Amino acid sequence: MVDAAFALILEGTAPPSVQDVAERAGVSVSTVFRNFDGLADLQRQALGQFQSRYSHFVSARPAPGADLESRIGFFVRTRVGLYERAGKLLMLARGRALDHETMAQAVAYNRAALAAQTRECFWTEITGRSEADTSHLWSLLDSLTSPEAFEVMTRTHGRSPRQISRSWRSALRVLLAA
Repeated sequence: MVDAAFALILEGTAPPSVQDVAERAGVSVSTVFRNFDGLADLQRQALGQFQSRYSHFVSARPAPGADLESRIGFFVRTRVGLYERAGKLLMLARGRALDHETMAQAVAYNRAALAAQTRECFWTEITGRSEADTSHLWSLLDSLTSPEAFEVMTRTHGRSPRQISRSWRSALRVLLAA
């Protein structure tokens, strides 16, 4: 049933109702309630599965000693890969975080993990700057490649993942060279 919920969200039904999930899973609504303590419990279990399904994108690191161009390529491929596969789930969680503490914690955890990945990928280029410059650059790199930025570029600007990748690689080169 969690798979059914994921599929519905990725297809644009966000958030899916218990009826939607039951119908997609081919079970009755009462079966959903027998297996979960309502929609909130289903969402909590989906969060757990989200971590196991997509954590490899967030925990991935470039090869030790990789040059800047390789790290930029790795970073962009990893981010775009995550957002192509799970962007709608991330955005739904962000929206639900306003009313659900569990979702807020999951969003905070994911944001921290993405920020850590950014820092580790570009540590060499950032160290040695003033504290203020370092902080500003981390924030800019993190927000440039965020799920929200990906959504704006796809939905508002009609950019494909390939176009976004090209834009992000160019922007990262400029920002890291500054």
